Amino acid sequence: VLHIDDQAANLSLVETVLGRRQDLRLISAADGHAGVAAAREHRPDVILLDLHLPDLGGDEVVRRLRADAGTRQVPVIILSADATHTQFARLRQLGVRDYVTKPFRIQELLRALDAILYPPLAEAPAT
Repeated sequence: VLHIDDQAANLSLVETVLGRRQDLRLISAADGHAGVAAAREHRPDVILLDLHLPDLGGDEVVRRLRADAGTRQVPVIILSADATHTQFARLRQLGVRDYVTKPFRIQELLRALDAILYPPLAEAPAT
């Protein structure tokens, strides 16, 4: 999982949450350029992306990922407080898979990740 966010507190929170999961390895990037470079280098299974980065907007990061054959298919989940239906619809057009609103609930984030990483398990009925 690649997490792109310029706020140290957000990076730390996601690191703590995902650190409990033995099945996940987290890579972090603090701006859009570093995030795109990390995606190209590591080819993550999923990207968690903040929309408001100091160098590139999240939508531009998505455009660059989609323009590169090596990262085109990597699912992107937006983690942002900027959550409007219009914003999400626009981002879906760019190929964003999901949108988790900050402040997020831990279970909501984990469900969004699991829906991408383990689709059959995410769809299984709870017992």
